[in-house]
Amino acid sequence: MWYTLRMRQSALIIFWLMLSLPALAAGPVQPSNLKGWQGPKPPKPPCECRAPDGSKSTLGDTMCLRRGDSVVTVQCRLVLNNTIWKEVEKGCEIPMN
Repeated sequence: MWYTLRMRQSALIIFWLMLSLPALAAGPVQPSNLKGWQGPKPPKPPCECRAPDGSKSTLGDTMCLRRGDSVVTVQCRLVLNNTIWKEVEKGCEIPMN
């Protein structure tokens, strides 16, 4: 009985050595061999601002917006990966939307 147990342990050790020796002989993987994705980059999604009336505007578009009693000129901008309407000047010189 102890003979078969000893044979199984020896067989497992030999099997483990056979599997691990090629990996140990190759050495550690060098970071320069790991270059990452080299394929085409996916297209960037279009960034758009949503106007108060529901229409879409692309980055850089300006419009007049009424805030309380005053009118301001706002521009569609990208801040921290989010689109916003940023006030660029008081008053408005373009036609009101």
